[in-house]
Amino acid sequence: METTTTNIFNQQMTLLKRVSLTQEEMNSDNMATVSIGYFLNPQIQSYYRDTIQSIRLLCPNLDDKKRNKATVDALKKSLPAGIISGVTADGTSEENIIERNGVIAFDIDAQDNPAIYDWEAAKTVISQSPFVSYVGLSTSGLGIFGLIPVENAMKHKEHFDAICSDFANATFTIMQCQDSEPTILHGINLDKAPSNIASKRFMSFDSNPYYNTSAQVYTKTVEPIKLITWDYMKHQNNDKFDIEAFFKEHHIDYNVRERRGGQQYIVSCPWAHLHSSRSRAESAVFVYPDGRLGYKCMHSHCSDKHWHQFREYYEPDAYTKYIK
Repeated sequence: METTTTNIFNQQMTLLKRVSLTQEEMNSDNMATVSIGYFLNPQIQSYYRDTIQSIRLLCPNLDDKKRNKATVDALKKSLPAGIISGVTADGTSEENIIERNGVIAFDIDAQDNPAIYDWEAAKTVISQSPFVSYVGLSTSGLGIFGLIPVENAMKHKEHFDAICSDFANATFTIMQCQDSEPTILHGINLDKAPSNIASKRFMSFDSNPYYNTSAQVYTKTVEPIKLITWDYMKHQNNDKFDIEAFFKEHHIDYNVRERRGGQQYIVSCPWAHLHSSRSRAESAVFVYPDGRLGYKCMHSHCSDKHWHQFREYYEPDAYTKYIK
C-alpha cells in the first residue's frame, strides 16, 4: 500500500500568550494563530528558557514535582500555551474548534511510565517511528511529547485511541544512561488528555529536538464505543435480567417475597460495615412488574445507593459494555 507523508510544521494552531488570565482577556489580544513550527522553534522557546529551567530545577524527580506543585503550576501559567491540533475561537473548548489541522500530540510522562528515567534515550527510541514528526522534552523535563499527523482530522479521538493502543502493545528497547543493559518495555502508557482536540500544551524548551518533515500519515482508528446499560439491552433485545443468577454468581444470600406484583429480595447490604447498626432486613433488591430493577437500604449512610451502585459493587465494569 502506498504511504502518504506530510510536513506538519506549517499547519496552523492557537497560541495563548498566557493562560492565567480571565476568559475575556483570553478572547482578546491574548490569542494568536501561529504555525506549529513557530510553537516548536527553539529560538522562540528560548525567550522562556529561564522560566522553564526554574520549573525543571523544581522537578528533578516525581516526588519533588508533587512537593513543589503549587510553585510549578504558577510558573507554568506565566508561559504561553498552545492548542496543537487546531484553531479555536475561544482558546478553551472543543466545541469552538474552527479549524482542525490533522495533527495529534502525545505525552509520555514519568508518572505513567516509572521504568523510564532517561528521557533523551526515550526520545531517540520514539523518534524511530515513521509516523512521528516531532519529539521534545516536556516543560518539566520529566517526560517527552511528540506529534503525529493523522489521516482524518474529524476523527481526532478515534486516531488518538489507536495511537494509545499501538504504544501500549509495542515493545520498546531503551538504553538508558548508566545502565549496562537495555530497558525492555512491553508497552508505553500515553497521557489521555490529548484525546480532547482542544487540550493545551505549555511552551517547552529542547535544544536538541527531533524533527521529521516527511513523517508518514497515521491512518488507523479505533471506532468509538457505545456505552449501554442493562435497561438499554433489555429494550433492544427483550431480555430479562436474571437476578437470581446474578446472586448465585456473586454468592449473595437472599430471601424473596412477592411485593406489589413484583419481587423483593432481602439481601445483606454490601456497605454494612459502614452502618451504625446491623440488620439484614435493612437492604433489598426489587424487581418491578415491568422488569425494572431497584435497590434500597434503609440505613441513612446508603441513601445515595441504588441498583446501579449495588450492581457495580459486584461488577465494576457492568455499565461499560460495548457494541461492536
